[in-house]
Amino acid sequence: MQLWQEIIQWSLAAHALLIGGALLMLALTANMLRQHRSPAASAAWLLFMLAVPYLGVPLYLLFGTRKVAALHASKAPLFSGQPRIVPAGGDPAQRYLQQIGLPPAVGVDRVDFHADAGVAFDVLRTALRSAQRTIDVCMFILADDGVGREIIDILSERARAGVRVRLLLDGVGSFLLPRRRLRPLLQAGGRVAWFVPVLHRPLRGRTNLRNHRKLVIADQRQVWSGGRNLAFEYLGDESTTAWYDLSFDISGDAVTVFGELFDADWSFATGEVLAVPPTRLPADAGAACIQAVPSGPDVAQDSLHDLLVTLIAGARQRVILVSPYFVPDEVLQTLLRLAARRGVRVDLVVPRRSNHRLADIARARFVRQLDEAGANIWLLPDAMLHAKAIVIDDRYALAGSANLDLRSLFLNFELMTLFHGAAEVAQLTTWIDALRGRCETWCPRPVGAVKETLEGLVLLAAFQL
Repeated sequence: MQLWQEIIQWSLAAHALLIGGALLMLALTANMLRQHRSPAASAAWLLFMLAVPYLGVPLYLLFGTRKVAALHASKAPLFSGQPRIVPAGGDPAQRYLQQIGLPPAVGVDRVDFHADAGVAFDVLRTALRSAQRTIDVCMFILADDGVGREIIDILSERARAGVRVRLLLDGVGSFLLPRRRLRPLLQAGGRVAWFVPVLHRPLRGRTNLRNHRKLVIADQRQVWSGGRNLAFEYLGDESTTAWYDLSFDISGDAVTVFGELFDADWSFATGEVLAVPPTRLPADAGAACIQAVPSGPDVAQDSLHDLLVTLIAGARQRVILVSPYFVPDEVLQTLLRLAARRGVRVDLVVPRRSNHRLADIARARFVRQLDEAGANIWLLPDAMLHAKAIVIDDRYALAGSANLDLRSLFLNFELMTLFHGAAEVAQLTTWIDALRGRCETWCPRPVGAVKETLEGLVLLAAFQL
């Protein structure tokens, strides 16, 4: 009799698990179909979860979500003070960005680009040491090296002097930083927050969605941003590190936009209430101006990707792309190939060998396709290239944190800056042309079946967004 009772109990438990598993699969499938991803990626996730549910379901819960609706809602007040009058004509970039709710172009007093790591570090040191009221730092990597420790020392000194210091670090990017390194800053009165730590509450964001933005704001007067992290590879002696990167600093009304973005990220990481920003007017037509272009899970649209689609589709003369990694989606790749075939000069500058071997394997197929379409492929042979810059028709320039790969375009929290001023576009174009002078042209080689298969396997994993 006891045996039959145990059998019934086990049967009921198995039935409950089966029903629960089926309901969970149904809920996850519905969630997956609501998200914007390619049909092939959705089919691959579904097949993976059905074939190996004990592995597929946990991985989907960790890595399968691209957009977080709660973030859209919590960050909705970010630019709520901005006018929503979208111009009927004129600049297509401004029209698109305002249409999706991002701020209009804002005037700047000064823009300086830092191609040299020493200059970039000197500008950063000066901005931090001269701050009298506030310092806000949002960074993907703060390393436990000479650069990272010097930055912490400066922040601690300013905090002791009464400056409000807020340091926001990505939980994965700065995972290797020992927490003891931050004690002097905390003891001095500074504040530190971690953006989605590796171990976190489930509702505080997905581990796969990283904050890749690089942003330093001093006294709400000066912004330091771009592609550089706070580590020796990015800010050390270039003759030793051999890494090429790009950052910039700005001053003027545009600083307020970046401050609001930092406040929104800080609010998400800490749970503090976000204040509604004041209303700002758009910059005067023809004035030197920029637009902040945040993208990621906190923006309902794929703002950076769609902006690039808009600009490349309208390109008439030249498209220049600089990125450490090149793994675009099919839409961007098709537009670049079409641009090259219709006579637009397309230049792609990448390192001959990056710091991620899988990224180099994944890019090979796209590079071959661009070369066949008539694009110019430039390889930096003797260094790691970490800069991210784009120039379209000598009319638009973009610089910031986003790589031209699927993670930056569709997963990470990123920050690019769109420059409208002719002087800034010319400066970036001149810098890229000088960089091309150090490069060698890409030479196509025969590709065997084994290599094509390996590329396909790497791309299959990369496209499961």
